[in-house]
Amino acid sequence: MEDTLAIDAPSEFQRRFYEKPSKEPLKGLDKFSKKLAGYWARRGSLQRRWRTKVDIALVLSESLAAMPDKAFNQLLKDSRVQTRGEGVLNVNPSPEDLALVCEVARRSIGLTPYAVQMVAALALCEGYLTEIDTGEGKTLSLAMAASLAVIGGGHCHVVTANDYLAARDAETMKPLYHRLGITVGVIVSEKKPDERKESYRRDVVYTTAKEVAADYLRDRIYLGENGRSGPRYSAKRLNDVGENYGGMLQNGLFRVFIDEADYGLIDEAVTPLIISQKQDVADLGEACRAAWAIAKSLIKDIDYQAHINDHRIELIDGGLDAAFSHGEFPESPLWACPSRRRQLVRLGLEAREFFQLDTHYIVEDKYIDTDTSPIVIVDESTGRPMPNRSWKLGLHQMVEAKEGLPLTQPTQTIAQVTFQTFFRKYARLSGATGTAKEIGSEVWETYDLATIRIARNRPKQVNHGGVYFFRTEAQKEEAILADIHNRWCTGQPVLVGTRNITSSERLAGRLRGMGVQNEVLNATRLKEEAEIVGLAGSRHKVTVATNMAGRGTDIKLGEGVEALGGLHVISAEPHNNRRIERQLFGRAARQGARGSVVGYYSFEDDFWKRNAPPWLLNFLGEMTDKRLLRSPMRPINRIVLYLTQRRAERVAHSMRKQVAENEANLRASLGFSK
Repeated sequence: MEDTLAIDAPSEFQRRFYEKPSKEPLKGLDKFSKKLAGYWARRGSLQRRWRTKVDIALVLSESLAAMPDKAFNQLLKDSRVQTRGEGVLNVNPSPEDLALVCEVARRSIGLTPYAVQMVAALALCEGYLTEIDTGEGKTLSLAMAASLAVIGGGHCHVVTANDYLAARDAETMKPLYHRLGITVGVIVSEKKPDERKESYRRDVVYTTAKEVAADYLRDRIYLGENGRSGPRYSAKRLNDVGENYGGMLQNGLFRVFIDEADYGLIDEAVTPLIISQKQDVADLGEACRAAWAIAKSLIKDIDYQAHINDHRIELIDGGLDAAFSHGEFPESPLWACPSRRRQLVRLGLEAREFFQLDTHYIVEDKYIDTDTSPIVIVDESTGRPMPNRSWKLGLHQMVEAKEGLPLTQPTQTIAQVTFQTFFRKYARLSGATGTAKEIGSEVWETYDLATIRIARNRPKQVNHGGVYFFRTEAQKEEAILADIHNRWCTGQPVLVGTRNITSSERLAGRLRGMGVQNEVLNATRLKEEAEIVGLAGSRHKVTVATNMAGRGTDIKLGEGVEALGGLHVISAEPHNNRRIERQLFGRAARQGARGSVVGYYSFEDDFWKRNAPPWLLNFLGEMTDKRLLRSPMRPINRIVLYLTQRRAERVAHSMRKQVAENEANLRASLGFSK
């Protein structure tokens, strides 16, 4: 491994605003060779050299801990002067630097890093995707890695899951950075351009993927690269490199550490981040309302067919022609065009069949009568709202018409980038997550990023209750309610993970009807997220949440809870990928404490409808009725679930791969594109 981050023959612009150029996908033998190299890059023996460094650092830490503050501060000052003189990003920290950072963490924020956290920090510095189990201290490991990386100079970004975590982590770790002489900034959605520019000049910047990618696009718009030839484009950039960096916000994509990296690099990988402007389509509102009126009057399987697996609507001409033949419709160019009229009706049917309130979107009343759409899209994987995002032209307005809301103007894209493309532009990429094993091959193929698993600080004491299968959702819900009630009576805290808002609200309502008080955490209660999750380990606490809500916030057990069995985690519906399930179950038994997990699934769950053929569902239902799948510990339960999830994961991987290939083809067709 190289000791510093080097850029081949850097220009003046690259020295200040580095951005790695895009590479074309490998093919044939090159692709096969890279795959073999990936297995070698992920070998477990890599950790030996990190553990050797950690052992040395632990010995040094003992002498540093014994030093009085005055002597330690002088040592810190001398070390800072020496390392700052090097002026480079460090990717191979020395044991001395590691020991120094650990002692500063102890003195400044009162946290003494575990040996496994020190190993994780070294792995992050060397550019690995580290798997660190939930509750094992990813936040401190990332802060240590960022400190070690920039202690000699340069800049890095620490990307977190949301604005709250970015602000919280920056504030929590600020004393650590300041004592090391490292400046720290934070960029969240409400920051103004001048504040953003100032924050980007800091050594370490905490932010989110959405904010840092959006600022990257704003800089591209400022540079005016579209339609500009290569030489003119470079001249424009260099001329704007002045004392205040012209009107640009960022100062280069040198180094990034991503928290919850599986979400940013995989789940959100092909989501395009778009900067758009309002598009004046005067007659779109009338046309959308007319199309929705027809769409909701059509009869499924007679006038149209809905293919849920690929989100496709197939129109049957007879019924649609009859609907067009009578009724009063707007006199507008959009409606007058037969092909556009059919397309609008198809969008109306998509809104009816595939986009459901409190599952795929929520309605934010505060945006009514403003320029912002009240329809806020909800991420199906995490249950988190995604404000300022919209569906394709016409669909978003169709959903507004479906909900009887004022229709907003559609937007026109002026710049966009997928997170997959954006993160590959960093010179050095690394991250931490609780679930890296399942995505090791894909992140190596896509990002040249090797994964490594970091051992736990203490052995896990989790009691896995297995998986229960039921034919109907009603049977499953009764079993969940009984389990929750029994544990609530003993005082054991329970965390229930559901797939969507509707399920969480329904389950919470039924619990209240039984006299079981509970907290609900979903996209409609985002502001209270950290507080609710932080208290989920208290006695007699029942928390019903969408599966990924509260990710990044530790659940600490209340007094006497471990004696009751620790936190009990229930999965109420399987996910399309195993990582989400593992993240949910990872909430239990953190830091060696006791805990228990169990899954309750029915063959009416949306997961099975999307990923299993009807004949298989009938067969599994019959096996369940015969009690062949009722015993939670039967191997066939795990096998059925594993195979179905693997199929869903392969489909999702293929879709991400196709998007990457399409982007590569587009770059190839545009010679000036980077």
